[in-house]
Amino acid sequence: MLLECADTSLWLREADHPAITLPRWQQQVDLLNEFYQAQASVVLQFIDGEYQVVCSRQHTDLNLYAGTQFHDASLTQALKSHTAYGLLDLTKSQDPKSHLARFNSLLALPLYWSDGQPFGVMLICDSQRSKHFQRLLPLMENAKALIQAELKHLFLMQQIQMMSVQDDLTCMLNPYGFNLMAPRQLSLSRRFGSHAGIVLLQDMTSYKGVMEQSQGLRQLARVIHHNMRDADVSARIEDGLFAILAFVDSQANLESLTKRLLKQIAKEEIKAEIAIGVSFFTPTTHLAIEPMVEAARQNLHANRELKQQGGVKA
Repeated sequence: MLLECADTSLWLREADHPAITLPRWQQQVDLLNEFYQAQASVVLQFIDGEYQVVCSRQHTDLNLYAGTQFHDASLTQALKSHTAYGLLDLTKSQDPKSHLARFNSLLALPLYWSDGQPFGVMLICDSQRSKHFQRLLPLMENAKALIQAELKHLFLMQQIQMMSVQDDLTCMLNPYGFNLMAPRQLSLSRRFGSHAGIVLLQDMTSYKGVMEQSQGLRQLARVIHHNMRDADVSARIEDGLFAILAFVDSQANLESLTKRLLKQIAKEEIKAEIAIGVSFFTPTTHLAIEPMVEAARQNLHANRELKQQGGVKA
């Protein structure tokens, strides 16, 4: 698991965020609805083609309450194709199944995360003052500035949190990050009946200097990352020790993973002396992550001793 960017793929309303003040967003929506004399004013969040109402003001029950989710293909197309400043090139929804299809006119102002990715849209629906929207547009721009300032704060907080769980050298999880993420994934996998295994990979190479060691560890981290599935969790938990929580169908699959790792290390001509320890657990094994790692560590020590004695290869 390599960490690259802050997470913008979660619905804002589904978790508390100290950087986000939703009552302040609601005040802006209420103000816009009053000045535009609209049937509804809405802030929508956009994720993977779907919209969720973050906050809204509606004169009657228009099914646009906070938390409501829906699709709108025409709005998505307008949002993704928008490259300039100002309103989206969309005055009416063309999606008959959309919650917005009932409105005859839309004023849609895009909202963005601080990295330029779309967060969503601010909508004014069926305004009675649409002829004066140019004079009122600064109100929408001010509301947009306030919302995007809070989104920027949230984005930066996520990046700081990400850095606190990231290993600076390899960009993998650090020990804290592994102990934070692995139990969550393990609990989720057990609910779905998945088997789990811990793989410890130790670099026992005698490097000539710090630069050579850093390069070697980065190469190993890259090999581990490219051989992991999305659900797996990997980290550098000690100087030359990598831990992998892998979800497999059987113990044979876990052994195949270790062989694949060693084969890939050899294929990339990484001159490293590697020892591996593993532990395998069924879904009915209700051990925490620490004893699972300890079992793999004991196996690692045994394999390392055999390796040093010139015995069986780990």
